[in-house]
Amino acid sequence: MFQQWMQQMLLDPHQKTAQNPADLLPSSFEGNVVKESSRLSAKEHLAIYQRSYIARLRNCMAQQFSALEYCLGEELFTAFADEYLAENPSTHYNLGELGRGFTKYLENARPDREATEKEEWIDFIIALADFEFKLNEIFEEQAEEHYKLATSKTIKSNLKLVPICYLFKYDFPVQNYYSDFKHERTPEVPLKQLSYCVVLRHNFKLSLFDIHEEQFHFLTLLKRLNDINLTIKQFAKDYSKSIDEVTAVWQIWKARWIELNFFREQ
Repeated sequence: MFQQWMQQMLLDPHQKTAQNPADLLPSSFEGNVVKESSRLSAKEHLAIYQRSYIARLRNCMAQQFSALEYCLGEELFTAFADEYLAENPSTHYNLGELGRGFTKYLENARPDREATEKEEWIDFIIALADFEFKLNEIFEEQAEEHYKLATSKTIKSNLKLVPICYLFKYDFPVQNYYSDFKHERTPEVPLKQLSYCVVLRHNFKLSLFDIHEEQFHFLTLLKRLNDINLTIKQFAKDYSKSIDEVTAVWQIWKARWIELNFFREQ
């Protein structure tokens, strides 16, 4: 109860949410927890804690969603973050979990939620938020790190995707926007365009690559089937191609993907 009271006092000092701290603990309890000094009252001390705590959480959110903050602008992003934090106070010791529900919050908070036709720019910021948080998760994921990367001499039966390999499909070129932002290219909100990308992690370094629909499908099959011959066979069936045709294309893709560290040796 005390922890909930403290979170409510720190995150929602102006009572923007329905939860009233007085319903949790009596208002007189405030003076027992935060002591006054010769210069500041208990309320003034608490106000300092509030500003410091909220600033820390804002900074954490800005780090987790740096491209989104750029896209929205600092003022609007902070307004969204403050409301999200007030409605979803941190309950996890790891602040890396702080933004887990932010994408869902943005979906629920969108002003055109009930409209038949949705604003595309809102769709984009939701997709961008989703992508950024997933990148944070991928970076923190526990996985095998000590393995040998494949080379052009690795035989096909020994080729396996690296342990951390994720595929993404969005209605906007989210990866391009994110990468442009990270390289300080001041991107603008893009037009709607189906996009596919792959995210790899090797030695705790993320690598992001655009791929096209056929490559996305091939890699999706390979992740599921974990066998290149079976993947080629299923891909040929899905696209009404011969095994020889798909094998020829695979040889081109393989050379490039080995160069980009998509594969390890089994």
